Amino acid sequence: DEEKLLSHLPYADTFKLHYNREFGFILEGRDILIDDYRVRAVVLGETPSPCLPVPSLGEPNAIGTKRAYFENGWEEVNVYQFDDLKPGHEIKGPCNIVQSISTIVLEIGCSAIVTSDGDLEITVDSSGDSTLESMNDIDEANEPSLNEVHEDPVQL
Repeated sequence: DEEKLLSHLPYADTFKLHYNREFGFILEGRDILIDDYRVRAVVLGETPSPCLPVPSLGEPNAIGTKRAYFENGWEEVNVYQFDDLKPGHEIKGPCNIVQSISTIVLEIGCSAIVTSDGDLEITVDSSGDSTLESMNDIDEANEPSLNEVHEDPVQL
């Protein structure tokens, strides 16, 4: 019987324990379906040394532009192909950096530089974060003014 087989898998008891702790009950008679998993690895040894400094190559050529929604509304932003970036390239947000498996959204006020190892080092500038400013714009009754609330459509 398939249900008996699933209930004897090494992870089934642990899953049910975590599920019960999270939600306060167990769904009886239901199959366990794994649709996502994470792998965590610990590599013993020395900490890698920091990346070597590289000379600035300035801003790379964009492969095009796209409309993207940010806190100030829709903007036309540059799109860069990650595979075309070289160590020393510097990019200012807002923009999109596309890869074969993901897209990096560089927010307004952020910047990125390609390191000597080919990684993207992103600097986040929080000095102009209007989300933090709008959170502070609350009247004495702790009720936000309708004219001052800025909702992020991605987080809705």
